[in-house]
Amino acid sequence: MKKLLLILFIFLIQINLYSQESYEPNGKAFAVIYANFHRGILGEGNDEMAFELERGYIGYEYNFSPEFYAKINLDIGSPNDLSSYSKLRRYAYFKNAFLRYSKNRFEVEFGLISLRQFKLQEKIWECRYLMKSFADEYKLGSSADLGVNFHYTFNKIIDVDFTVMNGEGYNNIQTDDIFKYGLGSNIKFPKNFISRIYYDFSVNEISESSILFFSSYDFRGKWNLAGEFIYRCNNAWEKSHNIFGISVYGKYNITDKYQLFARFDKIESNIPEGETNPWNLADDGTALIAGVQYIPIKNIKMAINYKDWYPWAANREGEAFIYVNLEVKM
Repeated sequence: MKKLLLILFIFLIQINLYSQESYEPNGKAFAVIYANFHRGILGEGNDEMAFELERGYIGYEYNFSPEFYAKINLDIGSPNDLSSYSKLRRYAYFKNAFLRYSKNRFEVEFGLISLRQFKLQEKIWECRYLMKSFADEYKLGSSADLGVNFHYTFNKIIDVDFTVMNGEGYNNIQTDDIFKYGLGSNIKFPKNFISRIYYDFSVNEISESSILFFSSYDFRGKWNLAGEFIYRCNNAWEKSHNIFGISVYGKYNITDKYQLFARFDKIESNIPEGETNPWNLADDGTALIAGVQYIPIKNIKMAINYKDWYPWAANREGEAFIYVNLEVKM
């Protein structure tokens, strides 16, 4: 694997020798801030009220030539594997650090890359600062990982991508010999529809696999409806530990500045043979988010919204909040 990636890297560097000499390399810094104020109104979150700087991104991107592009992006947040008190601290770790080569219809990225199975959903959802895309939100995959991605666009209707990745995500990078392999395709047909189908698997004594189907319909840029289905088999290489879920959401653009949105998620696990309860009952449940977004000027978004989570477990109480969220891009 390492030899293959080294040969690929040398090959791309050699190709760059033939790039246009007249091209002027250029780059720019960027930053993104996610912040919110929230107030609990029901259940377990009833007494919670706080201002929160949820996440920040700082990075730099550079175009070496028409074919070569590089990006480095620091994610400043609180890792999910720490205690609830971790939100009082901030840690900086790499979200992206990769080199991209693109020529005509072909593109390859190598390094700590953003994974394509989330790009389309995040682009259509438009509200990443409120809630992650479905698979990312419920830890059925990571939005970035160490690896290499090959992407080819056949025409305006269909493309295909293949990824070899570490499989551990960008904030839990390990150097074992277990890789995850992913194959996906975006299909723009019929008119105003765009869909994605994606499959990945990894093997560690037994195989873990996931299949995803997503589809979105857009009507003249005025409103949009989208739905997503995910099925994970043998989660964490545990036999018969399966997860399945759906997410549906819609948006309506009242004006260029105001947008109504709503999203409903449902995530659940199966009951293994010989058991009486779902194996992942503590994390099974439904979520709803709905509100209005306001864009006063380009690169600034604000939203007031209702957000809840209701678990399937009978011994756990649901929770609901009112949020005011802010996204700033620089």
